[in-house]
Amino acid sequence: MTAVLVTRGRTPYLAATLDALAGQSRRPSRVLVVDVAPRTDDPQGPLPLTVERAFAVAASAHTGPLPQVRVLQAPHARTFGQAVRDALASDDGARTTWLWLLHDDSAPEPTALAELARAVARAPSVVIAGAKQHTWTDPVRLLELGVRTDRSGRRMTDVEPGELDQGQHDARDDVLGVGTAGALVRRDAWDELGGPDPALGPFGDGFDLSRRARLAGHRVVVVPSAVVRHAQASYLGLRGTGPSGRDADGDGEDDSADPRRSFAARRRALTHQRLVTAPLVFVPVVVVLALVSAVVRSLVQVAAKQPGLAVDELRGPLEALARPAAVAAARRRARRTRRLPRRALRPLQATWRDVWRQARDRRLARREARRVVQAPSELELRELAALATRRRAGLATVAVALVAVSAVAFGPLVAAVGRGARLVGGGLLPLADGLGGLWAAATSSWVSGGLGEPGPVDPLLGALVVPTTLAGGRPSVGVALVVLGSVLLAGLGAWAAAGAATRAVTSRAWAAVVWAGAPALLLAVGDGRLGPVLAHVLLPWVALGIARAVGVQRVDLVLSGLATARRRDDERAGGRAADEGSDGEQRPDERSDERADERADERSDDERSDDERSDDTAEDGTAAVRAPVTNATRRSRRDERAEARADRSRGTRPRPVTSADPADWVGAAARPTGSVTAAAAAALAFAGVVAGAPALLVPGVLAVLVAAACAPRHRRRVAFVVVPALVVSGPVLVEAFTRGAAGLRLLVADPGLSVATRPEGSFERLLGLPSAAGALVPQSVPDGAVTRAWPLALGAVVLGLAVLALLRGRVARGVRLGWAVAAVALAAATAVALLPVGVQDGVVAYGWTGPALSLALLGLVLAALLGADGMLARLSRYAFGWRQAGVGLVAVVALAVPVVWLAGWGVQARDGSALAVTATERTVVPAVGRQAQGSANASRVLAIARAADGAVTWQLLRADGPQLVDVAAAVETRAVAGPADAPHGAGTDAATDEVDALVARLAAGASGDVAGPLAALAVGDVLVPVLPDGLSEEGEAAAERERDALVAELDSTAGLERVTQNASGILWRVQPAAPAGGGEAVDVVTAWARTVPGGDVRDPATDAVAVPARGRSVDTRVADGDPGRLLVLAERADPHWHATLDGVPLRSVDNGWRQTFELGPQGGHLEVGHDAPQRTTWLVVQVVVLALTVLLAMPVRRRRAG
Repeated sequence: MTAVLVTRGRTPYLAATLDALAGQSRRPSRVLVVDVAPRTDDPQGPLPLTVERAFAVAASAHTGPLPQVRVLQAPHARTFGQAVRDALASDDGARTTWLWLLHDDSAPEPTALAELARAVARAPSVVIAGAKQHTWTDPVRLLELGVRTDRSGRRMTDVEPGELDQGQHDARDDVLGVGTAGALVRRDAWDELGGPDPALGPFGDGFDLSRRARLAGHRVVVVPSAVVRHAQASYLGLRGTGPSGRDADGDGEDDSADPRRSFAARRRALTHQRLVTAPLVFVPVVVVLALVSAVVRSLVQVAAKQPGLAVDELRGPLEALARPAAVAAARRRARRTRRLPRRALRPLQATWRDVWRQARDRRLARREARRVVQAPSELELRELAALATRRRAGLATVAVALVAVSAVAFGPLVAAVGRGARLVGGGLLPLADGLGGLWAAATSSWVSGGLGEPGPVDPLLGALVVPTTLAGGRPSVGVALVVLGSVLLAGLGAWAAAGAATRAVTSRAWAAVVWAGAPALLLAVGDGRLGPVLAHVLLPWVALGIARAVGVQRVDLVLSGLATARRRDDERAGGRAADEGSDGEQRPDERSDERADERADERSDDERSDDERSDDTAEDGTAAVRAPVTNATRRSRRDERAEARADRSRGTRPRPVTSADPADWVGAAARPTGSVTAAAAAALAFAGVVAGAPALLVPGVLAVLVAAACAPRHRRRVAFVVVPALVVSGPVLVEAFTRGAAGLRLLVADPGLSVATRPEGSFERLLGLPSAAGALVPQSVPDGAVTRAWPLALGAVVLGLAVLALLRGRVARGVRLGWAVAAVALAAATAVALLPVGVQDGVVAYGWTGPALSLALLGLVLAALLGADGMLARLSRYAFGWRQAGVGLVAVVALAVPVVWLAGWGVQARDGSALAVTATERTVVPAVGRQAQGSANASRVLAIARAADGAVTWQLLRADGPQLVDVAAAVETRAVAGPADAPHGAGTDAATDEVDALVARLAAGASGDVAGPLAALAVGDVLVPVLPDGLSEEGEAAAERERDALVAELDSTAGLERVTQNASGILWRVQPAAPAGGGEAVDVVTAWARTVPGGDVRDPATDAVAVPARGRSVDTRVADGDPGRLLVLAERADPHWHATLDGVPLRSVDNGWRQTFELGPQGGHLEVGHDAPQRTTWLVVQVVVLALTVLLAMPVRRRRAG
């Protein structure tokens, strides 16, 4: 027998393997040590000296002849099989019958070779005999006893991780494959098969050799009595780093092992094996499945918070597919030696039931292991349950209170929405299109309101896809969920976020009421500012996510009896008192934090998941985090529980302490170590915040960077929070940059319709008032000082508590962080108030400071919560006196003001003027007009109104009234010109002037036929709507007179034919009048897209042909026509409109403000659309980033890569 040991220089395992080889009870006749390392000078001496020393020691300890030992160099060998082949080719010794293959990290037991030789002697048909493999660091644990695969190549060893070797598998004999570590291979079979596949490397080479031996008609067996200790250095990623020599967890693997380092190579080997073993006809299927599964598995790894493995999932299969020559060579090699069909292997292969059973058993084993390690005692469970009960009771109380306030304030609106009404009023516009229309508008580069303008569209439209989906694809219901549920949603979010700062139920309830009653939220709801409402609701989740991402959230802690006993000893000896916490709720001190960090760092990422700590997450999102409990700890607890139970029987409640040793904390981890999942969730929430309130992008990024600076160990994780928001806002940022200084207006403008309000002064902004808050004062409050002070009360309470929090000691660091966030937000609010963002009814509208003040309130509430946390424990140091009385008075005021404030607003919203938002079931456009709008002509409705003072206004409607998708901040801010200190309207363009002139002509009683000019605007109907609600008696009478006069003028206008009158108004159809001299009227085309032979497109006599359109795009076939034919769109011209005929681009021509293309006489497939530069690129980037962030935000447990 010839033993062939392959090593890469002097490895940490080589000495032990050489000693084991030299100490065999049956020695091989020759030993070939193959060194595949490059030729370098070894400071420990040449490798042959090491080999000689090992066998010299063995010679002195054992009798019998020594084998011939030879050290060979094979620096060009890239695989184990190639190294063996090179060694055999250069060996000039006598040929032996058997080859004993050894790795440098596979140390055989003394009788291993003897047992292998005995087994092959009894069975001449065996050509490969494998050894039982034990783990390197713990010899009693099984590693492998032969392998098998299912028909797809999935590898199974039938050995559970860490399974003890008790002889339970020793009856195994014939197997499908064995590993090369310690395998005995007959020389003629090796030569016949050519050794392992050269393309495989260290993974799968033994199985490949065994499988081909089986198909060649030979037997492959495993010999359980032959044992080899295998370190699996390549698999565990120890080749480059070396072992640590520690196995603290006793799993049989080195503590520095990381199978992720070899994951890509293993995936490459598996894909190569599948390509080689599959029937030729199925190879293309394997290729497709490999690519698809690589993408799917990569996404799963992203969800499991393993970005490195996600890359490896793609890299491994791609590298295998990129080597078709290696696959072809391997298939030729296998075909040349095959004697049996592939079905001969099926008795040895695993079935799908075996695979499912193994996956189920391992899942149950992991669950049981977690239960045994992490489960607290019965006493601890009771204490944790008591805390959870108090927390749930507090949350239920807050939820019921907020539901009651919402019912009082929004009850009639909720009932109306339930009947199918839509919310309108203030800056809130309805959404008539379904989910598909909303998605199309959110991904468009064109704002279709009026005669259309280039975008970008507001990111808010994309954010509304989520509530719309939750509402069953009805956008109007999704908007109602956000607006009408804002008070409840804001309160619940604040409750959850406050749990990261304090575990005191009362403080969390206070934070929920304060946040739900914030003036910025209530004024936004009243004014119909959908974006700021959404931002306010999501801000607490951003804060909670960042806290959990860093690992600084408070958790419920229950101390063991031993710690309680030590606390009593300390108290009797005059020890220190607890600085924080109340009623069993506290946070470890800084020294404990440092120790916990050190202990957490010692755990590898394989053993600890970012999401393991959320297994016991409560309904409010706060986790009672579990810590590993060793057997020693469990034994000590049994001794401690008697005393703890005695305390409870005497009515003594365990008081919170701050233990310096994390091992004392029962039922909780030493300290949360941060979570990628939480960071991703915070990133999604922040993207929604910025979509609703772009003004929070800059201050929000600054606040996140401040938080990152305070958490140096998690800076990259915290910095990731801003990435999705920047990507979502990318087109808006690019547009703002192209505008120069005027682009600042776009960065602070709220999405949707501009609402002109008077900004408050600096003092009012400091107290949280973004604009005049008279609507928030209940009518029952008497005029005078109380009326003026009422809107300031809530902000004054929060500000006062935040100031007092600065007096705290150690926790003042978190308080200062809250104040830093508030300072950044207040500075942003000051800047926003100075920038004009739109024009409403001729009045310049300035930026609304509500979102920035919401961020400021978040920082102040954080400071107040941290300052109040543990106050009862601090007061317990002193005898009852002025301190307790003062704190009690402050607490009463702090709790009473938010409750009274929110209740007063609820009454005012129901009976007073707090809400400009109303619910309407009335349609704006009659059914006849909506039918024309939805037809292939995609025509518009021109709505004309005359106010009581005689002023005429108009709107071009493409749907049932103005829609949220018809406006955008990019369009609204273009209406403002001039410097910030002297802004004015930007004036009108040719398109608006044409409509203004036509409307003035209609209102004054047009003398000629107006059908042509209206058709040129794609107007199919003219509407005079009913009078708006809320007019005074005199105003309504005056407006009615003006409306009647306007109706009379339109009735007498040539080219209009009245068709209906209902609750929506009076509608006229555009229909050319008959010629004065008699004859038939000329048909007019009111389509949005038309082909015309040339000339004036407004002439009704023009022989135009309608082109079917879908919304603001065309995808249809057109017939042949006249030479010089033009394609005219009733839309503003823009360089980014494009049209193709049978794939050939059409040339854009100048035709005034209308977008026009030169069509020509040929017919064909016509496509028209608008596509801004880099729009597709932005969409792809946004979808990829958001999809990856969603996957990262999914709470999926990470598993070992092996």
